[in-house]
Amino acid sequence: MPGNSDSSPMSALEALHRLRHERPRWTALALATLAVLLTWPAVDWWLRSIEVAPQFRFWDFGAYGNAVASWEAGEPLYTRNDDGGFHGSFLYPPFSVLLFYPFVELFEPETTRLAWSVVTVGVMWVGMQALVASLGRSLSVPERLLGLVALLGFQPLLLGVKMGQTAAFTGGMLALAGAGVMNDSKGRRFDDAWATLGAAATAFVGLLKLPFAPAGAHLLRSKRRFAAAVGTGVLLLVVSLAVFGVDSHRLYVDVLAWGVESGGSARNPALWLPPYYRPLAWIPGAIALRLVASAIVATYAVLAVDADREVFALGVASIPLLAPLAYTYYFTVVLPAAVVLLAVEFDHPSGRPALPLVGFLCVQFHSYGLKFVVDVVPQFLPAFSALRPAYFLLQPGLWGNLVLVGLAAARAAERVELPAWVEARLAAMQSDETSLQGD
Repeated sequence: MPGNSDSSPMSALEALHRLRHERPRWTALALATLAVLLTWPAVDWWLRSIEVAPQFRFWDFGAYGNAVASWEAGEPLYTRNDDGGFHGSFLYPPFSVLLFYPFVELFEPETTRLAWSVVTVGVMWVGMQALVASLGRSLSVPERLLGLVALLGFQPLLLGVKMGQTAAFTGGMLALAGAGVMNDSKGRRFDDAWATLGAAATAFVGLLKLPFAPAGAHLLRSKRRFAAAVGTGVLLLVVSLAVFGVDSHRLYVDVLAWGVESGGSARNPALWLPPYYRPLAWIPGAIALRLVASAIVATYAVLAVDADREVFALGVASIPLLAPLAYTYYFTVVLPAAVVLLAVEFDHPSGRPALPLVGFLCVQFHSYGLKFVVDVVPQFLPAFSALRPAYFLLQPGLWGNLVLVGLAAARAAERVELPAWVEARLAAMQSDETSLQGD
């Protein structure tokens, strides 16, 4: 984000005000983005009134509550269907029951889901404030409250809240992880504590939702963070085995296998639902593509120099793109990545700070933009239906996701330095080639 010469950090709105002359087009885009977020709750209310957007039903939290009840009754956490799958069952690792347990026990059934939503959105709100502060921006009380309203206008997060999902919680934890990484990389006071926070939050999210593993890319850049993440994972495993036993974990392995298998195919976007997002499943060999992309992310994480921000953004933004089975509410984690990328682009000599906003807006409009493409346009242009096989390419979130991942990858690639032995080997090969040409 743009720097300032004052000793105290500039607030977000002050920075935006200063940029109105330096970057007028970017300022207009930023204000438009803010306006979209602030007005989206009203848009969502209208979409609910015409039965396009889902109501606040908190369906998925019902599965979490059932898992708590099963544990208390001594019954299996996971229920296998007649076809051998686990559709509609609890799908989180056993230790996650301890996360949901307090809400089920402390609140009446009528208020449990509301309490879960309030607390998880609060985690996201606190996490984003910590992340913004770690990037050198102060927030006044009005700005913090404005940020809360804007959060509620982020469509993927709002959808996750409606469904009773963990999206706000995981997004908030990754924002806290980002704050830990940013503060650790700057060598600030209590950097050990910040490193531990960033690593522990990342490990918790990665184990809670295994498709979120790319968020751990930054762990490869710091032995301290890596060790803290491993320690967190071991602690969670020990507690989970002690509380839930071995059998629950064996059955959870079957749940994971089923999830990978069920994520291997994708129905056409024409069969639209609000959570629909299938970025790569329509591509032959998508699993191999995900593995290659994951290897590239890991390589950049190891070889890039002074690139904690870039690598963190790359890993987090890659989650919805590389997950075997993704949903629109997975885009909640894109928000911390977009904020970090804004800081990266403002600090870059030839930065393009409009790109994070463009990618973010594509994600914001993914769900109902896709519905417009597959349901509304064909009604007025019947010939458009001939493009049905290519509807996968018309997912707004796919292009927004690619913009964010591509930008983060490009910035990380700029900071890659090959190990000395590799450079020496390449120099030797070049010298040998020159000698042969001379002969």
